[in-house]
Amino acid sequence: MFNTAMAATAALAVAALAGCAQDAPSRPKTMGLKAFIDRVAVVCAPLHVGSMVITPNFQPPNYDSTAQYGTWVDQVSRLYDQRIEPAVFTQNIKRMFPGERSAKANQCLVENLPPPSERSS
Repeated sequence: MFNTAMAATAALAVAALAGCAQDAPSRPKTMGLKAFIDRVAVVCAPLHVGSMVITPNFQPPNYDSTAQYGTWVDQVSRLYDQRIEPAVFTQNIKRMFPGERSAKANQCLVENLPPPSERSS
């Protein structure tokens, strides 16, 4: 016996599942970027961003450098997602985070990018 209430419940369940599925493709990209940052935090240690050192599972401190971290993550995201070239990333980092430590750490980051086929496009 399939009544109206059961039909409505089934329709809501299908709609909820469809809504969840819409953002499913974006989740691997986010997880891939985080895993990449965590990996280069180890491989390129110490991974300097201005005055900060990025470590695996890094949480930005609750003071002014949070903006620095957000700016850096934005640039890394653009690089990882292939929206900017490595040369552009390197120039942006040098301009935003001057200093030899940041330049060396972020060059290591570029050198450890996964192949494009393993990243989002």
